[in-house]
This record gives sequence, structure tokens and C-alpha cells, in this order.
Amino acid sequence: REVFAMKISKKMMPLAVLVAVVVVLAIALAVLSGLDTEEETGLPLFELDPDSVTAVSYQQQDEEDPVDVTLLYADETWTLSDDPTLPLDQETTANLAADIAGLTALRDLGTDAETEEMGLDEPTAVLRLAVDGGDITAEPATGETASGLYTLTIGAENSVTGAYYAKGSWGDSVYTIDSSDLSGLFKTPRQLYADQEITDLETTDLTAMTVELPGETLDFAYDGETWTLADDPDYSLDQDIVTKMASTLCSLKSQWSITSPEADSVYGLDSPDAIVTLTGSDGTTVTARFGAVSAEDDTVSYLQASTAPDVVYEIASTNLSAYAYTKDSLQAATDETATEESSEEDIIAENPVGGADDYVSSVPADE
Repeated sequence: REVFAMKISKKMMPLAVLVAVVVVLAIALAVLSGLDTEEETGLPLFELDPDSVTAVSYQQQDEEDPVDVTLLYADETWTLSDDPTLPLDQETTANLAADIAGLTALRDLGTDAETEEMGLDEPTAVLRLAVDGGDITAEPATGETASGLYTLTIGAENSVTGAYYAKGSWGDSVYTIDSSDLSGLFKTPRQLYADQEITDLETTDLTAMTVELPGETLDFAYDGETWTLADDPDYSLDQDIVTKMASTLCSLKSQWSITSPEADSVYGLDSPDAIVTLTGSDGTTVTARFGAVSAEDDTVSYLQASTAPDVVYEIASTNLSAYAYTKDSLQAATDETATEESSEEDIIAENPVGGADDYVSSVPADE
């Protein structure tokens, strides 16, 4: 019986060892899984308070469309250094500055890294931060943190890892930065632009509208419910079209502001397609001149408004269609003209079951 037990014990030993190995592997796997789920914080590059940043600049050496932007912060407002009157989206710009200030590195390669093949002598991009009023335009120099400046030079991309090499002006270490962390940091002024409302008048607040077209001038009056022609109040107007004329300007927003425009003729504003003047119930008036379609982009046209007479706006060219009407084309359809213009499609729409043929055949012969 003892011999039998010993034989059984010897046979069970490999199984016990196998079970122990499986348990150890399971524990190891659980530990590794836990590590994978831990948040990766990276290595902070600019160890500073984001709220202390007072200027940001970045240059990206793109062969087709290089970017060179400097942003300044003062009086709780971000402005573009070379065009301070250009309206910027403050939230987007502040978030961009915070993203740059919070940039992290994947690895610190130390001070002994071989940099010849890292592209730091001909950088892909350069990022600069100034804190507490530091001069962002000062020449880069080692130890810039003492003067409130930080410069990060970004070199070539490692084709294997997809990371970029980088070096800070505050030390000799070389870092690697994930390319995804750099994506979106080099926004153009257009990407930072805040679209502008041409007027704050609401359609419901209007009392009058004048539309000057190349061939005629239309003066409209509005009583809060109905649009009429000032010189022909009995003329039946298509209310939807006239309302669209008014609401187009009331709701119009710019796509870009040309803060130092050239002569009016450059934008077709010397012979505008339409000049629209709105009058509010409080006597406020706003006049807008709709100019030409851009020669470079036919989705864009130009506009100048009395609310900002020194600026030329770029707007969507589709807005011009709201004023492509004459007095004759604004006449509302009467019962007689509506009957004359009824089409087979109209009849089918009104009689979806039978269609036009069934509708005609269903009419009694004496009718």
C-alpha cells in the first residue's frame, strides 16, 4: 500500500509543478495588465505654471505652407503679434498655449546622445514660451529660464518609433516626443480666428430695409408681421424671400477679417452687387456692401459693413443669392398664377395614391 502511494505521489508531482507555474503566470499577467492600464504621464518638458505664460511662438518648416505665429497675452486677451486687431477665438488660443506649456516627452536620452542624425541643426519646428512678461522676440540662448524664456527645438522624426527628437534651451538633454502630441500645435491664424457678427440687429427688431441693386433700389417697410414696398404698399410681396433678405444680413458671420485692406476695387466694393441697409426699431442703421467673389476661391466673397468701416470681411459667397431678386421676381404668386404654374409633379404630390393620370380620369366629364 505504501509502495502504491509513493508511485501515485511521483506521478502527481509534475502536475503540481505545472499548477504552480500556471498560478505564477496568472499572477504575473494580472500585474502586467494592471501596469498597462496605468495612466502614462510622460516627462514634463516645461516645468512651469501654465497661467504664467504671457507669450507663445511657433514656427513649422513646411515646404508648402510654413507656419510662423507669435501670440501675446495681456489684459486677459490673446492677440496675434503681427496683426493685433485680428479677432482671435480666446478659448481656442488659450487651450493651444496650455497644450504647448503642458507638452511632455516620451524619453530623456540624456546629455551624451549622438545628435548628428537627429535634425536639430535644421529643425522641423521651434516652440517658444515666455513667462511673466519675458520678451518672446529675444534671441535664443542657453539658460533662457533665467530670463523667463523657453525654447524647444524639434528635429527629425525617427522613422521607426514615429517620435521626434527635441532639445530644450534650458539644458543639454535630448528628448523624444510622440508625434501625436505635436499634432495640432501649429495652428494658423485662420484656425485661431473668431468669426464676427456683422450686426446685432434681429429680424424681429427691424422696421425698414433698403436693397440697392445695380438696376434698381427697393425700399421695404416692416410692421412686425408683413413686409411692404414703401413706394407701392399694395404690391403683393413674397414674404419668405424678403424675410430671407433681411435675415441673411442679421445672421451673417465673417470667415475672415482683412484688417488692413487695399483699395475697394480689389474686392469689388467700388461696384457692389448689392448694398443693404437695415433699420432697427430704435433707429439703429447698419449698411453692408456685398462685393465680388474671390478670384482664388469661388466659395468666398467680400463684404464691408458700417459697423467696422476699416475692415473687409470674407464671407461665404452663397449669401449673395439672397439679393438676386428684382421687384418683378419678388411678386407673390396669386391664385391665378399658381393655377397656371401647376405642374404634373404638383398634382402627383397632392394625389400621391393615384398620380396625375388618375386625378384627371377621376374628374367628371361635365367638369
